Amino acid sequence: MDLSGKRILFIAPMFFGYEKLIKTALEDNGALVDYFNDRPNNNFLTKALIRIDRRLLAYKTNQYYDQIIDSTRNVSYDYILLVRGEAISVGRIKKLKEAQPQAKLKLYLWDSMHYNPNARLILPEFDQVFSFDRTDADENSDIDFLPLFYGKEFERAANVTDGYIYDACFIGTIHTDRYKVLQKIIDNLESSGKKLFIYCYYPSKLLFRIRSIFDPGFRKFASKYIDFSGMKLADVVSRIAESVAVIDVNRPDQLGLTMRSIEAVGAQRKLITTNSEIVNYDINSPKSVLIVNRENPTINDSFFSLKATPYTPTVREKYSVTAWINTIFK
Repeated sequence: MDLSGKRILFIAPMFFGYEKLIKTALEDNGALVDYFNDRPNNNFLTKALIRIDRRLLAYKTNQYYDQIIDSTRNVSYDYILLVRGEAISVGRIKKLKEAQPQAKLKLYLWDSMHYNPNARLILPEFDQVFSFDRTDADENSDIDFLPLFYGKEFERAANVTDGYIYDACFIGTIHTDRYKVLQKIIDNLESSGKKLFIYCYYPSKLLFRIRSIFDPGFRKFASKYIDFSGMKLADVVSRIAESVAVIDVNRPDQLGLTMRSIEAVGAQRKLITTNSEIVNYDINSPKSVLIVNRENPTINDSFFSLKATPYTPTVREKYSVTAWINTIFK
């Protein structure tokens, strides 16, 4: 997609560097990009209050978007790309459209609407809406299905084809029942002598302390695996490059494939996942993907011993950030 000279206002969460990945990819395609965080602050309290009910911070959030609108008023944008849309109000989107009447508005949901109810309110304001969750698209004719993506950084991992340090790795945020499911997977793999890299991010030390008091299982798990600083994307690539397989544990009612699942494709790594929805994707095959049960995950040695290139060049290209951008701006 040639975006040469196109001006894009890009509003997205600051999330483990993925906003930088998208911005760089847009600029590599010739676009002139102005980026803003989608929330007035990136601290845990702000994110938590918006997630509980965005109205709790409505005044502060509206002020923040007014500043964005005012600071960009003298720029004529061709496109406005909003990712997630958890914080912004319908009123501020209308003001943004009034200030930029020539711009095409695009919304990408990288969380399902089940976890982002504000999306239902704002989606009528956009020219085009995409979701990583097939259910969102199936249930709403105004939403196009578009899976997540991997960045070109994962080519570095794909070029590593031997000398692995780990049999499998897990890198992700701990939420819902994820630690319980992950512990079962760890136990199963370690019982057969597998070497693992486990990095579990927890966003709040306060909530960590509270949960540790009331959940002894979490306290025991956390003592080995929890970290309070997010891993840099370059380090994520390195750990995946050192591993034969990537472990993925989706939310209990999440159908869309996680970023880590797609990154396994970019890195040419096998995938161990709890998300049975993957059978509906062209990345699924017995050589590349193992679906495990959340309650009783069983991973046989034969999955690791299968020697094959997990994903074809055609499939990998389909999930690249370049293909993602091409779909959104075609």
